[in-house]
Amino acid sequence: METETDNSTQNIAETQKTAMEQAPPQRRTVWTRKQKVVRLLWGTFGRILWVFLPHARSSVLRLFGAKIGRGCTFARSVEIIIPWNLKMGNNCHFSEHVILYTLGTISLGDDVRIDTKAHLCAGSHDMRDTTFPLTRPPISIGSDSFIGIDAYVAPNVSLGENTIVHPRASVYRSFDGGCELQGNPARVVE
Repeated sequence: METETDNSTQNIAETQKTAMEQAPPQRRTVWTRKQKVVRLLWGTFGRILWVFLPHARSSVLRLFGAKIGRGCTFARSVEIIIPWNLKMGNNCHFSEHVILYTLGTISLGDDVRIDTKAHLCAGSHDMRDTTFPLTRPPISIGSDSFIGIDAYVAPNVSLGENTIVHPRASVYRSFDGGCELQGNPARVVE
């Protein structure tokens, strides 16, 4: 009986030792050399222009590859991770501390308002893979929509036209237009 216990303990110890000796999974960057350089320029030069030329923010975004319509306004503290993945129509407005996590494409229609501290997250990692590869599912928000204070829109969500997301709501799935959403997870307000 003791021999079986000793053998089993020894097998467990050997298994743990083998697992620790294995190298961690290799993680590779998904960014090309050009994208790394542009991201560096955006994080330094682009940010300086963003802060000191508030009336030229749309032009600065266009310079870095974003597709921006006319009449769009951005608060100083808006955070845009990858500007070339941002596409929006005319007259969109972004309030203070909005986060546009544009690893994937974020597309907005005309007259979209994103309120204070809202977070649109078009990027994640595949947690089923040990290398945690980057995923870039898009986000799409239709024209005449409103995203409330501190609301969250998850990757791979599409919201139709005239959608209102109430403050602090968390949207994890797509909805047709003409609805109001609230709660976590967000549900249609009746």
